[in-house]
Amino acid sequence: MQVAPGIHQFSHGISNFYIVDEGGRLVLVDAGVAGDWGLFLRALASIGRTPKDLQAVLLTHAHSDHTGFAERARTAAPTIVWVHAEDVAVAKGGKQGRNEGGLGGYLRYAEAWKTLFGLLAHGGVSIVPILEVAAFGDGQTLDLPGHPRVVHLPGHTPGMAALFLEGRRVLFTGDALVTRNPLTGRRGPQIMPRGLNRNSQQALNSLAKVEGLAADLLLPGHGDAWTQGAADAVRRARAAGVS
Repeated sequence: MQVAPGIHQFSHGISNFYIVDEGGRLVLVDAGVAGDWGLFLRALASIGRTPKDLQAVLLTHAHSDHTGFAERARTAAPTIVWVHAEDVAVAKGGKQGRNEGGLGGYLRYAEAWKTLFGLLAHGGVSIVPILEVAAFGDGQTLDLPGHPRVVHLPGHTPGMAALFLEGRRVLFTGDALVTRNPLTGRRGPQIMPRGLNRNSQQALNSLAKVEGLAADLLLPGHGDAWTQGAADAVRRARAAGVS
């Protein structure tokens, strides 16, 4: 689905990944789960592109439903995979830290079971190690299609980062701000639930860096695109609080 000129969204139903197409030069933002490789190839074919057109893979953070086929894309293109420095070790297969809350309390929600079974079915439970990873830092603008600027938003993970295409007024928020809770099913702008965050209060505090951005379109890691601007999304996420 094209969500903006030259920007395409794809999903297996749990997490989203995006293709930015600038004159045939592509950037992949997040990489779904491991089983999404076939979906990615079909996505490329649908817009008349191939893996050889891929300039880079940009990961908003190092969770298995966002790093999925990154290593396969890296070797097939071949290309460079980028993630914030704080998440590099995990992206390469290192141990993840403990989340703030457990998952047991969410099992009363049908959405939690849907997410769990979806991850199991598509190979999204554990990270496929990415053997070569480049690190970006807060405020860095990458010389890639769309000229994405890194906005470090720790809380969901230490290296959680949004990617801002300032010229297009588009912000890829990853899991720093989503529009569907993958454990409770709640809709609307919000941070991820405690069971999936390293530090929920830090995640909420990080949103202060989002509300001042001149972004009209927010593209989250979970849920539908948000078209009412960054400031309104942050206001609603704060009101929703911690789940």
